[in-house]
Amino acid sequence: MFCNTEIIGIDHGNRNMKTASQVFSAAVQAIQTRPDTLENILEYQNHFYYIGGQVPVIERVDKTENEDYYLLTLAALAKEMRYRKLTSAKVRIGAALPPRRFQQQKEEFKQYLFKTKELHFRFEGTHYHVTIENINVFMQGHVVIHTILDEVPGFCLLIDIGGGTVDLVGFVDGMPNGDYAISDKAALYCINKVNEEMVARLGTSVPSYFVETFMREGDYNCPNKYREEITKCLREYTSEIYDLIRANHYNLDLTNMVFMGGGASIIQYFGDNKDRNVQFVTDVCANARGCEAAVKSIMRVKQMRKDKSA
Repeated sequence: MFCNTEIIGIDHGNRNMKTASQVFSAAVQAIQTRPDTLENILEYQNHFYYIGGQVPVIERVDKTENEDYYLLTLAALAKEMRYRKLTSAKVRIGAALPPRRFQQQKEEFKQYLFKTKELHFRFEGTHYHVTIENINVFMQGHVVIHTILDEVPGFCLLIDIGGGTVDLVGFVDGMPNGDYAISDKAALYCINKVNEEMVARLGTSVPSYFVETFMREGDYNCPNKYREEITKCLREYTSEIYDLIRANHYNLDLTNMVFMGGGASIIQYFGDNKDRNVQFVTDVCANARGCEAAVKSIMRVKQMRKDKSA
């Protein structure tokens, strides 16, 4: 708690919602009547919603186009507050948007999340009362770079491999320098490509869970013929990512590279990383934690200014 206020960072991802301690599927489905079991059930304004499940395999460009991400935000607040053993709190939210949409959407996204200051809702049968004090919207990755600034002084390139897109963002001394690029060769692309290759090479598809476990942990307990072919596919994918970096005129020998997002572990386990200046932020909650740190920093600065003027 900071000055009697809970600071809660929320990463509104295409595939997963993340807080500092919680990760859950970014899917929401309206339910017509109150279900018999309340597991994963959000109740808000006399309506019921199932939180989690299958996520659409497309990038949701504008997260304010419907109520989904607002409802997912309520679920994120509930899950994080439950982790902190709270049911009522004054809250400051730190949220993050992709670099390519940050400038255009930050004010609209803040208004979207801030439309109701006094919140009453239930999640899994528990009533939550949340007073939103303020909302800060940051650039994804920027908040993470600040947490590892001592390890990446000067220029560095952030490669954020998410579910739907890969973002390349340049930083100088922790500040974005205005250079960024985007590609669709992200985690979903990788999963689909591996499955296509399995059909072509072995005549059968493999469950996405197999592939995602390989991506996340570097291995999976399965027959060797699948292990070998999936490993080959993931190595080919990492080559594509390094080719993407080269294509955007970055010298792999001279660039400090920071990989983050759900796909960072693929590069860590299967990439040709020898003799390259690479770091990996594989904690999927890193953006949410970074948002909390950034909000706390803003609040400290404001308090220092207030103390000086007193």
